Amino acid sequence: MGGRLQLAEQHAHVLQQTVTRTQDELLGYSRYTSYLTLGKQTLAEHTKLLTATVVREEGVTEVIERSLLGFASSGTVAIWYTAEYPFGYDLQPGQFDLRATADGLEVRLKKPRLVTSPAVRDLRYKILAGGVLTDEKVAVIQLYAKAAQEAAGKGQALAADPAVVALCEKRLVEFLREFLRQQPGVRNVPHIRVVYTD
Repeated sequence: MGGRLQLAEQHAHVLQQTVTRTQDELLGYSRYTSYLTLGKQTLAEHTKLLTATVVREEGVTEVIERSLLGFASSGTVAIWYTAEYPFGYDLQPGQFDLRATADGLEVRLKKPRLVTSPAVRDLRYKILAGGVLTDEKVAVIQLYAKAAQEAAGKGQALAADPAVVALCEKRLVEFLREFLRQQPGVRNVPHIRVVYTD
């Protein structure tokens, strides 16, 4: 009888260890919810790190016409430049929400936007056709001055481009997933979905 009792106690002890190990393992799969508030704070603090930069080559061609004393003349100039468009989300407190849902995590926020003026660099030009009365170099200087304004306008339009939105989502989800994965006791981070409120 004593042998059976001892065997039953050993069996109960093994079962208890199995239950505890399984419980700890399962807890690791849902532990990420303990860190959602900290995750929101971390997102707000790392806004600059979550900026997605799109680099594009842009170009403008302009025909210059001038007439003097009945004589007409025209010339054509083209400029090219590299524009860097920084896109990101407004991650200030109160502007987004991070919550657990039945099928994972959900980040609710406004669509990405141009976070600062685009950088215009590597300006180049070519006079495609010169005119007798036209001053193409003055036109080039004017086009250079307009390049930053044009880049800002194109940046606003690019913010709605599906590829830019997808790039921003990818950066946000990767950052959040990596942050949660590094927290103590977290074994698995579920699917993270981005939902736009505008």
